[in-house]
Amino acid sequence: MRIAVAILISSLAISAQADGIYKWVDDQGVVHFGSQPPEKGEVEVVKKPKSARFKQWQSEQQALQAEKDSDAEALEQNTTAAAPAANPEQKKADTGMSKAEQAVRAQRCRMAQSNLQELNTHARVREIGSDGKMRVLPEEERQARIQRAQQAIQINC
Repeated sequence: MRIAVAILISSLAISAQADGIYKWVDDQGVVHFGSQPPEKGEVEVVKKPKSARFKQWQSEQQALQAEKDSDAEALEQNTTAAAPAANPEQKKADTGMSKAEQAVRAQRCRMAQSNLQELNTHARVREIGSDGKMRVLPEEERQARIQRAQQAIQINC
């Protein structure tokens, strides 16, 4: 009996270590901490989890940030582009912006292809729900995700 309790306690400690801690501020200015990041908004990672899901989320956040930066640069260049840019440094900035956009699209393309492959390979797809419990995707939801992945591939690849 003592061995079973010790195993249970150690497994709980291990699972607690695997979860990350996120910090964000909502629309009303209230600071929240949680093991799951919100869908939208700025998030600070207090403790990084060691899961592949976190690495995927982190790469998506970096891609979104790069896209925001490139959009801001494009807006700035459009406002200052009244005169033609004969400056070689300006041309380098233009190509750098397009490279950032290409990097974002390439990242999205890889993620969509990976998601589509997983969804097509496995008939029973399991994921961790917002409550922290494992659940199996219903077939309708799996098919909807397959369609979204195919659309993302068409847009980004």
